[in-house]
Amino acid sequence: MHFTYCTPGLIPYAARTVSTLQIYSVKIVGTDGKLKLPLHVYGIVAARDAVDYNRNILFSWRRENCQKLTPEDPFLRLTGLSRAIVAVYHVDFEVQLKVKGSSRSRDRALMSHCFTYAGGYHEGLHTTFSSNSFCTVEFSYERLTETVQATILSARVVEGAPWPFEYGGRIMCSSPPQEVTDSLSRQVVLVDSHRSDDGGEMPMGSDGYLDLSRHVVSVELEESLQFVIQAYSQSGDAIARQGSVRFRTKYCNISRAICEIDDSKVEITVAWSQLAKHKRDILLEGHV
Repeated sequence: MHFTYCTPGLIPYAARTVSTLQIYSVKIVGTDGKLKLPLHVYGIVAARDAVDYNRNILFSWRRENCQKLTPEDPFLRLTGLSRAIVAVYHVDFEVQLKVKGSSRSRDRALMSHCFTYAGGYHEGLHTTFSSNSFCTVEFSYERLTETVQATILSARVVEGAPWPFEYGGRIMCSSPPQEVTDSLSRQVVLVDSHRSDDGGEMPMGSDGYLDLSRHVVSVELEESLQFVIQAYSQSGDAIARQGSVRFRTKYCNISRAICEIDDSKVEITVAWSQLAKHKRDILLEGHV
């Protein structure tokens, strides 16, 4: 959000629209005979790009609050990014995952591996596999060109009775807008009560604010950003209600829009910002 509050038409030179990587999912797709799902997993998955080479966290769970992976749900519950991954040059990915045992001394390394995305100009959804003798981790991502960063500041139920998420729900976004399918392959899932630790209840704070797991997505200048909000049925295995709303892409500033789900309304607030190719550009112009 370095350039969110810039004046339109007076954008600093350091602000660019650059290629970025949109990360959709990270999945444990295979284990050997010694290590089978379900697993209680903790650790870190992070990306490092040429902007500052710092860790940009995708997944970070402590041993005391590890995630249970099952054959029905082998996806890591992503908690990042903190900013868009700039893909002008190569991007390094770091995977440090452990399996929780009955005691810390019985914990077992699941994967400790680094690999590099070397760039390229291919389009569409891509999958990269990282493997060792215990498991295979599948990264699903897409390289987008000429992008800005959208930071979802909040999603808040501002009107509606009864409560639209009585049986839980899911919020996701996509750019370019995608049809919602069972695989959700090109949707960035911001929150899903089925994957929360609250017994299927929609995680929320006070005053109707929903607690999102992910906040940052990349949006191409020529595309819009679509949000889809779904409310689950009482059975929990079907969508009872659904609404959608689209945002027009901006270089900077903040946008708000209302998504209607039957008689309920959810207000979504998005901050827009261009990106920096390197941290020195930000420092030279005083944008810290």
